Amino acid sequence: MTKIVIAEDHTLIREGLRSLLAHVAGMEIVADTGSGAQVEELLLQTPTDLLLLDLDLPGCHGITLTTRIKQSHPHIKILILTGSTDHNSVRQAFAAGADGYLLKLEDSSELLEAIPTVLADRRYVSKLLGPLTHFQDNEDQAVTPREQQILKLVAAGKSSQEIADALELSVFTVRKHKQNLMAKLSLHNAVELTRYAMHQGLL
Repeated sequence: MTKIVIAEDHTLIREGLRSLLAHVAGMEIVADTGSGAQVEELLLQTPTDLLLLDLDLPGCHGITLTTRIKQSHPHIKILILTGSTDHNSVRQAFAAGADGYLLKLEDSSELLEAIPTVLADRRYVSKLLGPLTHFQDNEDQAVTPREQQILKLVAAGKSSQEIADALELSVFTVRKHKQNLMAKLSLHNAVELTRYAMHQGLL
């Protein structure tokens, strides 16, 4: 039985998700909340396999929650539910460790497709986002081979000087590559680069 927690601040949507999933064999809603501040407490109290997480919860933003939950409960799959088609929101969600990104505009059949996909350790991106971001197909191509080398070394804890020595580059060039990586991936520092590399299986 897959144990599911719903974190959604719109009562009608939350009740709709409960009603829909109550009729799906092998799935059990074990808790729900409309407050971002309560999500982590619920996960501590309730064995959970999957979190359906609204991106814009009051009390704590979904990206922040995703980062913290993946650190404290790495086994829990997180499927983001949102109305945002913003390109950066998609990238930030996956960089934080989300397993899926589903638009609320989609119909219920796509939710029922997304859930088993993320439970099977595969990333899921809303079909409506395909023509908007090409996130799944083109994300890896956006990072050059040299940038991928540097990303791996950053994730391994190497300093810019150590990376420069290893790749026979100048420190300035290494720093420029790191800046380009963070811009492409909508990340802000070495910690987020490391988390992204781990999520992509580069370590």
